Amino acid sequence: MTEHDFKVRIPAGDDFLDPAEVATLDASTLRARTEAIAPLLRERAANAERLRRPDPEVWSAIRRSGFFYLFVPRAFGGLGADPDTFIDAALPLAKADPGTAWSACFVAGHNQVIAHFPEAAQQEVWGTSGYVIAPQVSMPPGMAKRVECGYRISGSWSWGSGIMDADYVVAVVMLGPPTPEAPPPMGLALIRASEVTSRDTWHVAGLASSGSNDVIADDVFVPDHRVLTDLTLFTGHNEYSRFHEEPIFGFPAIPFSSFIAVVPILGAAMGLLDLYREALPSRIVKGRQGQLGENAAAQVRLARADVMIDTAEQLIRAAARRALAASSLANGEQMPIRARLRMEFAYAAQLCRDAARLIADGSGSSIYRNDNPFQRLLRDISVMSSHVAFDMDAAAELHGRVLLGMPPTTMIL
Repeated sequence: MTEHDFKVRIPAGDDFLDPAEVATLDASTLRARTEAIAPLLRERAANAERLRRPDPEVWSAIRRSGFFYLFVPRAFGGLGADPDTFIDAALPLAKADPGTAWSACFVAGHNQVIAHFPEAAQQEVWGTSGYVIAPQVSMPPGMAKRVECGYRISGSWSWGSGIMDADYVVAVVMLGPPTPEAPPPMGLALIRASEVTSRDTWHVAGLASSGSNDVIADDVFVPDHRVLTDLTLFTGHNEYSRFHEEPIFGFPAIPFSSFIAVVPILGAAMGLLDLYREALPSRIVKGRQGQLGENAAAQVRLARADVMIDTAEQLIRAAARRALAASSLANGEQMPIRARLRMEFAYAAQLCRDAARLIADGSGSSIYRNDNPFQRLLRDISVMSSHVAFDMDAAAELHGRVLLGMPPTTMIL
């Protein structure tokens, strides 16, 4: 397979739910639907890892569940859901196959980003469908050249989670060439997936089923209404999202990205905990007498991991609610809250990773067999928690500086 052989599987568009069915969806219904398809994700997880992209039948099942309507505004036939509803619906998917859930969570969340684009873009992407599958790619930023009625955009972006099943791409671009005096202003371009290619670069030790390949655009024309130059979405609402009454559209952009990324880590840790608890009563480790579940050290590991993961969940839920409450504040008032949110989400990811390592270290060597789902979940957690949003050193330094009244070292918060 060459580096350009991967093809984006643009959805046929024939599996959107009827608006009347979407109107019946609530937190408990969505949770029941994702729990119902979790066995399919679990069954196909090993194959999705081999494919290095989500399994087609699994992805279709997620589409039919209604999961992707979560962050579409109600004005366009979506749910405009709150963070707790998202968490409840996502966890069953992440417990079964974190890689597929990673991409599903990201592209579901990116509908929230699209709510900040001009109304004409929202009408174009949601007017004839219930949601869009749109990975967001940022690094390195692409180049946008101003032309009549729009921009010509070129770029090669990494980490395109969701690109293998996309119909749009949200890409970070420079709105002009860089100069020695100052960096150019940045923007977001909403590009049709049919106008980009996917480079086969996703060869990874974990999270393989996410299919997070590179995205390439070569001199693609994007009209003005699909290029967002007003990036006040970093503080929550901008002039376009204010038309939507649901609080989720005021969630500041960078903390929101961290939020949708940390939930699959939480689910994967829960999945590992379930496997460990289920195995303990019958597990016999060489060199020990009796079942592992009768061993005090194993019981201690189980108890500690359970509380660590529960603590991470409560922290994530509380931080998300605090982010929504901050949306009414001015940028200067928000900054210390956003700095704290960055550390809270990073700390939750660390708790999940440490809990996974704790129970893995007490589980014996058999968990590393290729046919054991434990090792796949463990690898997925390791890769997910390496995301830049969960760099604890950087997050703690930022939060500490703000606590001391010092200026932040980055404006990406």
